[in-house]
Amino acid sequence: MSNGNPHGRITSGVPADAAALKTLDFIERHLAAWRDDPERPLARRERDLNSQLCKFLNVAARQSGFAMIHFHHEEPQGARHSADFSANPTDAGWIEGRQYTKYEPILMMEGKRLPTPGSGRQREYLTSSADEAPSGGVQRFKLGLHGARLSVAGMVGYVQESTCGNWFATVNDWVNDLASSGDPLWSGDDRLDGLILHLGDRMSRCQSEHRRRSGSSPMIRLIHLWVEM
Repeated sequence: MSNGNPHGRITSGVPADAAALKTLDFIERHLAAWRDDPERPLARRERDLNSQLCKFLNVAARQSGFAMIHFHHEEPQGARHSADFSANPTDAGWIEGRQYTKYEPILMMEGKRLPTPGSGRQREYLTSSADEAPSGGVQRFKLGLHGARLSVAGMVGYVQESTCGNWFATVNDWVNDLASSGDPLWSGDDRLDGLILHLGDRMSRCQSEHRRRSGSSPMIRLIHLWVEM
């Protein structure tokens, strides 16, 4: 990135995935503090939680030497879709041989409640119902509707019932069901793995890798960060 305050700066020549992964590490370090912030208004709706988290992360970034990144709520993705939030450079620079501006995200994120409320929406962390427009978090990345040119993206899970460990098993059961249903979009390779539980902070991290239907990146690696609310 360009010159200025060097603290925490993502410098020229750093691979784009490294910048995205560093940003995901930053989000992970601040999730519990956001949840426990005594000033945070009580909220349960996904949109409200995403907005709150973006605001908190922007303040934290300025206070902790990560000011080269700005978090933006409701990042447009074409004419009909928007990702829940994104991480953008605060100024122009080069990452992995490509010039970025403040308008081009290096990371796209979806935030989903666990469980998703409403009839027929139980699996929306992964996918929507077959007769509905794509609204599933992982589904939108797999279809290239979100972050089409990115090879790394993220999911935040707001765990409002049960525990991170239980949801890891449940989501993988859903993947198995989808893979055996004959839906060509899904296979057993879409399972989440590498679960790390942060029991003291009531958080977890895992990852998954997915083949994509479209987009300039044929594969997408998702980092899943879950926090028990």
